[in-house]
Amino acid sequence: KPLWRSVLFVLLGIGVLVGGARLLVTGAVDIARSLGVSEAVIGLSMVAFGTSLAELASSVVAALRKETDIILGNIIGSNLFNILAVLGITVVISPISQPFSAIGTDIIIMIAFTVAVWPLMLWNRRISRRDGVILSAGYVAYIVYLFL
Repeated sequence: KPLWRSVLFVLLGIGVLVGGARLLVTGAVDIARSLGVSEAVIGLSMVAFGTSLAELASSVVAALRKETDIILGNIIGSNLFNILAVLGITVVISPISQPFSAIGTDIIIMIAFTVAVWPLMLWNRRISRRDGVILSAGYVAYIVYLFL
């Protein structure tokens, strides 16, 4: 295949993905606001899910192709970019003045899951399907916790 075709497909895929994520997030946020869901819960659940669909899609494709290095690079790279670049650029534009008590539990949960995944990779050198089910169940439990 010519290079220009691959570039075109990548750009088209990015455009469709961005457009779809935008529609998902906008619709979910509108519904959540009409139901009286707080902005923090919307950001920690629906917006986070919608903006992570690109990572999920590329990780699923990489998993189907047995390219596990891409999956780990995608996850770690995305998290580092979000924490360092997105947060950094955002606070340069407008500092965030949020008391720790408002987000402390969420930060502790994020650190706990990060710490939980680390031994899986160090000891087993792999994350099994069972581990994936446990991590997914943990995310579902966290979302349920947010809405209670």
